Amino acid sequence: MPTRISAVAKTAHGQRHALHISDLSVGGCAISVAGTHPLKPGTTYGLKINGLETLGSITAWTAEQSAGLEFERPLHPAVSDHIAALNPPVPSEELDPV
Repeated sequence: MPTRISAVAKTAHGQRHALHISDLSVGGCAISVAGTHPLKPGTTYGLKINGLETLGSITAWTAEQSAGLEFERPLHPAVSDHIAALNPPVPSEELDPV
């Protein structure tokens, strides 16, 4: 589901990376960052979205300013639907960098 959610990915060593979730599903999400992102494929992160407990995730793929995170435990469909409904996507002309 297309969405626009501010979140933080945290490494096991405590590094934090601000990001935006642009697409959300029960199994994972697509994220975007300003500039070149620091996430590496196969790396585990704690993904913090306001209102939810930290979600365990692993980087499944990366591209220039985006990446895909797979959740260690899928979200309940009602939870992902609710989060996406509360955070609709922003038209591209209104986007601010992270």
